[in-house]
Amino acid sequence: GDLLDLHVALAPCVIGYAEIGARLAAEGIADDHPYRDWIETYAGEDFQGVAKAARQQLDTLAERSLTEHRFSDLAGLFAKASRLEADFWQMGLDAGGGEGPFSRDSRSN
Repeated sequence: GDLLDLHVALAPCVIGYAEIGARLAAEGIADDHPYRDWIETYAGEDFQGVAKAARQQLDTLAERSLTEHRFSDLAGLFAKASRLEADFWQMGLDAGGGEGPFSRDSRSN
Protein backbone atom coordinates (compact mmCIF):
# COMPACT_ATOMS: atom_id res chain seq x y z
CA GLY A 1 0.00 0.00 0.00
CA ASP A 2 0.86 3.65 -0.12
CA LEU A 3 0.57 6.57 2.26
CA LEU A 4 -3.18 6.93 1.64
CA ASP A 5 -3.69 3.28 2.60
CA LEU A 6 -1.71 3.85 5.79
CA HIS A 7 -3.72 6.93 6.80
CA VAL A 8 -7.01 5.17 6.10
CA ALA A 9 -5.90 2.21 8.23
CA LEU A 10 -4.91 4.51 11.11
CA ALA A 11 -8.06 6.66 10.95
CA PRO A 12 -10.23 4.48 13.23
CA CYS A 13 -7.64 4.90 15.97
CA VAL A 14 -6.44 8.48 15.52
CA ILE A 15 -9.68 10.09 14.43
CA GLY A 16 -11.92 7.62 16.23
CA TYR A 17 -10.29 8.16 19.62
CA ALA A 18 -10.65 11.92 19.20
CA GLU A 19 -14.35 11.57 18.38
CA ILE A 20 -15.02 9.17 21.25
CA GLY A 21 -13.04 11.27 23.74
CA ALA A 22 -14.83 14.47 22.74
CA ARG A 23 -18.28 12.88 22.96
CA LEU A 24 -17.60 11.28 26.34
CA ALA A 25 -16.12 14.52 27.72
CA ALA A 26 -19.16 16.47 26.54
CA GLU A 27 -21.34 14.19 28.70
CA GLY A 28 -19.26 15.10 31.75
CA ILE A 29 -16.67 12.96 33.50
CA ALA A 30 -17.07 12.00 37.15
CA ASP A 31 -13.95 12.49 39.27
CA ASP A 32 -13.82 8.76 40.02
CA HIS A 33 -14.46 7.60 36.43
CA PRO A 34 -11.96 4.79 35.71
CA TYR A 35 -11.19 6.20 32.25
CA ARG A 36 -11.09 9.86 33.22
CA ASP A 37 -7.42 10.28 32.19
CA TRP A 38 -8.02 8.52 28.85
CA ILE A 39 -11.07 10.66 28.07
CA GLU A 40 -9.30 13.88 29.05
CA THR A 41 -6.29 12.97 26.92
CA TYR A 42 -8.24 12.22 23.75
CA ALA A 43 -10.76 15.04 24.29
CA GLY A 44 -7.97 17.48 25.05
CA GLU A 45 -6.79 20.25 22.80
CA ASP A 46 -3.47 18.55 21.98
CA PHE A 47 -4.97 15.30 20.70
CA GLN A 48 -7.87 17.06 19.03
CA GLY A 49 -5.21 18.99 17.07
CA VAL A 50 -3.52 15.72 16.11
CA ALA A 51 -6.83 14.33 14.87
CA LYS A 52 -7.63 17.51 12.93
CA ALA A 53 -4.23 17.32 11.22
CA ALA A 54 -4.80 13.62 10.48
CA ARG A 55 -8.16 14.41 8.84
CA GLN A 56 -6.58 17.20 6.79
CA GLN A 57 -3.72 14.93 5.69
CA LEU A 58 -6.19 12.20 4.75
CA ASP A 59 -8.18 14.71 2.68
CA THR A 60 -5.01 15.94 0.96
CA LEU A 61 -3.86 12.42 0.13
CA ALA A 62 -7.33 11.52 -1.16
CA GLU A 63 -7.41 14.59 -3.41
CA ARG A 64 -4.16 13.41 -4.99
CA SER A 65 -4.83 9.73 -5.52
CA LEU A 66 -8.40 8.68 -4.76
CA THR A 67 -10.26 7.09 -7.65
CA GLU A 68 -13.64 5.35 -7.83
CA HIS A 69 -11.87 1.99 -7.94
CA ARG A 70 -9.67 2.83 -4.97
CA PHE A 71 -12.59 4.10 -2.94
CA SER A 72 -14.01 0.60 -2.67
CA ASP A 73 -10.64 -0.83 -1.62
CA LEU A 74 -10.09 1.96 0.91
CA ALA A 75 -13.59 1.53 2.34
CA GLY A 76 -12.80 -2.15 2.87
CA LEU A 77 -9.50 -1.25 4.53
CA PHE A 78 -11.22 1.24 6.82
CA ALA A 79 -13.89 -1.32 7.73
CA LYS A 80 -11.24 -3.94 8.58
CA ALA A 81 -9.23 -1.47 10.67
CA SER A 82 -12.43 -0.45 12.49
CA ARG A 83 -13.26 -4.10 13.25
CA LEU A 84 -9.75 -4.67 14.57
CA GLU A 85 -10.03 -1.59 16.76
CA ALA A 86 -13.38 -2.77 18.14
CA ASP A 87 -11.93 -6.23 18.76
CA PHE A 88 -9.03 -4.65 20.67
CA TRP A 89 -11.47 -2.93 23.03
CA GLN A 90 -13.63 -6.05 23.31
CA MET A 91 -10.58 -8.09 24.31
CA GLY A 92 -10.05 -5.74 27.27
CA LEU A 93 -13.69 -5.92 28.28
CA ASP A 94 -13.65 -9.71 28.09
CA ALA A 95 -10.44 -9.91 30.15
CA GLY A 96 -12.07 -7.73 32.80
CA GLY A 97 -14.88 -10.21 33.33
CA GLY A 98 -17.19 -8.80 30.70
CA GLU A 99 -19.07 -6.57 33.12
CA GLY A 100 -20.24 -3.08 32.36
CA PRO A 101 -22.33 -1.20 29.82
CA PHE A 102 -20.37 -2.49 26.84
CA SER A 103 -20.04 -6.14 27.80
CA ARG A 104 -21.25 -8.86 25.47
CA ASP A 105 -23.96 -9.80 27.97
CA SER A 106 -25.44 -6.30 28.13
CA ARG A 107 -25.37 -5.92 24.33
CA SER A 108 -27.35 -9.12 23.76
CA ASN A 109 -30.27 -8.00 25.96
